[in-house]
Amino acid sequence: MKITFKRFLIATVTLGIIGVAVLVSGIVPIKASSGHWPVTAWFLDYASDRSVDFHSNGIEVPNLDIPGMITLGAGTYQTNCQFCHGQPGRQQPPVAQGMTPTPPQLQDSLPEMSNQETFYIVKHGIKFAGMPAWPTQRRDDEIWPVVAFLNAMPSMTNEEYRQRTRRRPSDPPEGSFNRAEPIGDNAFIDEHCASCHGRDGSNNINRRVPKLAGQNEAYLAMSLRSYRAMRRHSGVMMPVAYRLTDDRIDALAKHFSSQSRLPPKEPVPKSELVETGRRLATDGDVKKKIPSCVDCHGPGERLRSKTYPRLAGQPAWYIERQLELFGKRDRGGMNAKIMHKIADKLDDESRRAVAAYYAAAPAASL
Repeated sequence: MKITFKRFLIATVTLGIIGVAVLVSGIVPIKASSGHWPVTAWFLDYASDRSVDFHSNGIEVPNLDIPGMITLGAGTYQTNCQFCHGQPGRQQPPVAQGMTPTPPQLQDSLPEMSNQETFYIVKHGIKFAGMPAWPTQRRDDEIWPVVAFLNAMPSMTNEEYRQRTRRRPSDPPEGSFNRAEPIGDNAFIDEHCASCHGRDGSNNINRRVPKLAGQNEAYLAMSLRSYRAMRRHSGVMMPVAYRLTDDRIDALAKHFSSQSRLPPKEPVPKSELVETGRRLATDGDVKKKIPSCVDCHGPGERLRSKTYPRLAGQPAWYIERQLELFGKRDRGGMNAKIMHKIADKLDDESRRAVAAYYAAAPAASL
């Protein structure tokens, strides 16, 4: 039978009226307790898989085998992800099981995904699935340790997971560090700080994590407040700081600033790059209008403000990355604007040189 335009128009209008009637009546259930129809679940899963495969194509994967990457990712997973996906070797949390769609059991789904696909999902989340995007879209570098952890997760026991997200055996034993914080914060440090920074703030897990021991107390407190106010961008630190009271921030800042900085296990050797960085940090560059670094960041006792960080002994990768973030306006923080114009004048070589110099500076020069 030939379908005329008039009949097509009548059918379209009729379906539209029926759709509006169903929508207004409220007869279609939206309750999560009933789950999706099988055809709906298949359609959403298929569409999601195809979209992720398409949009993740071409993402460049960095080296994920750097020591400490898995543990760093485990600490972030503990803060951001385990509420829905659970811990390795344990049953999924009951509240998550009541979600529609139910968050996937990662031990089963992860081996089927590439690193690019995992990164894309962690960064952007998934619509209609309750999977949130990363707390900030400006810090891709923070997501890759999570990818490294997720690669190891399927074969990880719960005991191994808990060891990675708590105080590590190489940290000082319980009670051996300065008790500058009030009673009760030891447990908080073990739960939220130790896996990345170490219990004393000196035993950082890898080059992506700053050392907190001996840092200016005012700077640490200001940084935590910046994370809490979401003015300094970090998908790792913002969720932790968001729950902190002013008293706890002050206690944590006092604790870590009072700790003694341990010397690096492998001191940075002197080199031409370090010497170039020393000259730039000490004298600046008059032609490029780059001021010296030492007046604000040490080493030495004469600092312009206690709210400026001391950089001696920090990992070179971390310092270089912070300078890159300042240049891209992706770091944030209370004093970020001060660094923007300086970072704009630093090329790749200058950033590497300054970072190498401060990494080589001994902890005693704090």
